[in-house]
Amino acid sequence: MSVLDELQATVATQRAILSALEPGCLSGPDALRLLEVITEGERVLAAGRTLVAKRVEESNVWRASGERSAAHFIAHKTGTSVGRTQAGLETAERLAALPATAEAFRAGTLSEVQAEAVASAAAANPNEERRLLERAGRDTAKQLRDECRRVRHAVTDERARYAAIRAERHLRTWTDGEGAFCGAFRTTPDAGARMLLALDAEIDRVFKGARAEGRREPHQAYAMDALEALVCAEGTGKRAKPKAEIRVVVDYAALVRGHTVAGEASEIEGLGPVPVAVVESWRHDAYLRLIVTDGIDVKALTRRSRYVDAHQDAALAVRDRRCVVTGCDVDWRLERATTGCPTRSATPPPSTAWGACAGGTTCSRPRAGRWGAGPGATG
Repeated sequence: MSVLDELQATVATQRAILSALEPGCLSGPDALRLLEVITEGERVLAAGRTLVAKRVEESNVWRASGERSAAHFIAHKTGTSVGRTQAGLETAERLAALPATAEAFRAGTLSEVQAEAVASAAAANPNEERRLLERAGRDTAKQLRDECRRVRHAVTDERARYAAIRAERHLRTWTDGEGAFCGAFRTTPDAGARMLLALDAEIDRVFKGARAEGRREPHQAYAMDALEALVCAEGTGKRAKPKAEIRVVVDYAALVRGHTVAGEASEIEGLGPVPVAVVESWRHDAYLRLIVTDGIDVKALTRRSRYVDAHQDAALAVRDRRCVVTGCDVDWRLERATTGCPTRSATPPPSTAWGACAGGTTCSRPRAGRWGAGPGATG
């Protein structure tokens, strides 16, 4: 029996099993185990699709179709987007020189997203392949992407990378199948930071206006209204003034030197890296909060009161990116706005001596500059 016959038989078996599946009859543990098995099978087949798609491209069988490229042809055949298909083809090409990553992908250890991230970074620095594969086994998708990005950036020139992003900046618009106006854009992190600063202020204005009128809609709807108001404003003077600041984290040595080296940071908090030269050009910007990581030692900042001033809060936001309470691993940037989690070490729990953080751990008074787990804590 050929490989094609075996795979067709396997797909037929899976189709028969799933057609008879009644998810509502499964217990929670059984549903979880079944989800794990299906996910593993999906990963294995995704690896096969990625590798075979590359062979379709190389064989030129797609040229007879009249499609613009192999990516267009394969996307049409598989019902996926051209961008997603192109990313898969690029991953397959990189895997040819990364046997450990290719083996993990074929075995179902890596998902398609993980394989793409690891391959892109390991291709730039093969010495990091093993470490990234280990990280893939324990990190979230976002954490792995961020680490892979750092690996790539460590071996590339920051000015050249920034210039390439700027040279490729674009804004595209189209109308979807339902007649809705859609768009996508790509630009440098500093341009994105300025745009978000203005947009967030306008979203706040739109939100308050909606509440005053008794309307309650999703945040995404307010964001779209805010974008329309900003783009279509005609000197009405109704634009909201930004109240927030753009936080830029840069290593002291890099700031003095004028550029970063491996292991150093120069990035807009929450957005991405920018050249030190760009940071220098922003030095007198009214909305810039520059945090020099070797110049502000958070541990040395103390106050007699429980009040946290703006400088301390900005520095703590950089140092304590996740909850410092023992047993809690909440990302404060995602949770603080909705739960009130006192996730930064100098931020006191709500109300009195004890308070529960967003992760469900009870927080005690600070000890040696950090909040600890209090009575009843699970961590």
